[in-house]
Amino acid sequence: MEDSGRAAPPPARGRPRSERARLAVLDAAADLLIQGGMGAATMEAIAARAGVSKATIYKWWPSRAHVALDSFFVRTKPTMAVTCGASLAEALTMQVGSLQQLFVDPATGSLMREMVALAQSDPDIRAALATRWLRPRRAVVEELLRAGIDRGEIRSDADLPAVMDQLFGPLYYRLLFGHELLSDGLAETLVQQVLTGLR
Repeated sequence: MEDSGRAAPPPARGRPRSERARLAVLDAAADLLIQGGMGAATMEAIAARAGVSKATIYKWWPSRAHVALDSFFVRTKPTMAVTCGASLAEALTMQVGSLQQLFVDPATGSLMREMVALAQSDPDIRAALATRWLRPRRAVVEELLRAGIDRGEIRSDADLPAVMDQLFGPLYYRLLFGHELLSDGLAETLVQQVLTGLR
């Protein structure tokens, strides 16, 4: 075949444009949420900050609540990290302690209180809170608990959803009502007391 004399185009570098736009939307939504709460994270504000159209955002998320919660989940995902080789007690303490630190932070703690309050009257926020926040975090902890059962660290008949509620429920309870502090050592205490009843 005869050479046309034209060089082949260079390979594309970096992330595809659509992926860059999606990440820009997540960053914009997270920044707006943390700075001004759900009221600041409007579709218009997210689109303007990310440099995309609202139509672009709706390609990936069905509603403002879903993009907002997704952005918050992505921003806080490192708090769900699991250390390889950790015992069940150590891994659970890290999970509970990481969530506690998020709630102690004035910006993220205030945002979580707002989202829980709004979820009581807004089914869209309630659904997004369940799918984008609660379920992913609980999935990580359920996997840790099942591994603990396999290693014989806790009883095989444990009610895992109830165990997760026992571990994390007190954090939400103290965050929302403020009747007790989210004090140092709370994570260790909760994990120790729950595991004592499961052995």
